Amino acid sequence: MPPLPHNAAIAGLLDEIYHSVISPERWGTLPERLAAAVGGGAWALQLVRPGQPRRADLHGCNFDPKLVALYPDRYAALNPWLASLLQRPALQLTHDHHVIQRKGFFRSEFYTEFLRPQGDIHRTFGTIITRGDTGSLVVSCNYAPSEAEAVGVTGSQLLATLAPHLRRAFDLTKMAGHSTLQAGTRLIDGLGLPHACYAIDSRGRLVACDSRGAALLERGDALCLGDERRLRFADAEANAALDDRLLQEGRVGGSFVVDDRAPQRMLARLSHLPRPLASSPIESLFRGERAIAVLTVIEPGAPGALDEDLTKLFELTPTETLVLRRLCEGLSMAEIAAMREVSVNTVRNQIRSLFEKTGTRRQAELVALVARLGG
Repeated sequence: MPPLPHNAAIAGLLDEIYHSVISPERWGTLPERLAAAVGGGAWALQLVRPGQPRRADLHGCNFDPKLVALYPDRYAALNPWLASLLQRPALQLTHDHHVIQRKGFFRSEFYTEFLRPQGDIHRTFGTIITRGDTGSLVVSCNYAPSEAEAVGVTGSQLLATLAPHLRRAFDLTKMAGHSTLQAGTRLIDGLGLPHACYAIDSRGRLVACDSRGAALLERGDALCLGDERRLRFADAEANAALDDRLLQEGRVGGSFVVDDRAPQRMLARLSHLPRPLASSPIESLFRGERAIAVLTVIEPGAPGALDEDLTKLFELTPTETLVLRRLCEGLSMAEIAAMREVSVNTVRNQIRSLFEKTGTRRQAELVALVARLGG
């Protein structure tokens, strides 16, 4: 861990930075806190996307909001300092006079349209905090020549001191999210649910799983880890369904059938995870590395002793017993129909028959009855 400075004001700022580990929304206040610490400057936290034309998500303070709104798609690509910074190592402080050729700069669109209208804030310094799959996280400050001493010197010294701590705090934020997922999978194991659960990122890479999920992967006949630890089904159509939903970043849930060449098919369900309240650049950077969804795989399962008891007690057919078990596992009528390759109306009729034979009137009442009987 980088050494802590003795300056009381900086130490207080570091407390706020490390508090962002448990409260990611506080990353959004970083530009304001840096500006307050040095008494000015237009500070920015931005995620510079890979590829061309260059794009960047920016969260800043003391900028013109209307011009900032145009920055991601227009001015990020025109920023000559940013282009040079991206060629430098992370945590290396870079000033505008290190990389910008003054000849022609003051006639550039970036200067005339973006910097000059905001008070001629063409002086710049900043650094790359970290790099990830979705881009480079940059902290920077723009200031006017008249602020060279107050903001330029003081601000650059402050950022040079804080940069390693910002990197450490960001890494800890990722670790905290991963630890939360691991704790969640242990909770699922404790509940004894008959499903295999996987937390996956935006590319389908495994972040965490419960014991049933690990067992299904070890078995390897229906699901395995491919390149870069991506979850891959043996069924190509199931892979296509999963990839299609992940392209929409987990916003579209729902279930799909997995045909693992068994007598009864498996069902997979994708549910998106809530996003932390973080600033846009931080959220965008996390998106490429954190879990965005939970994939639940439901296997057919073998009939248990309770199935036999229910069949005898209520004179159920084998199909009705199977439908009842699926309802108790939390499946919807549509999901039960998909697993059994029948219509939803067929399942609906079977549930009506269950109501009649058990003396219940609602699915919740039916499930509660089974729970009381030991299910």
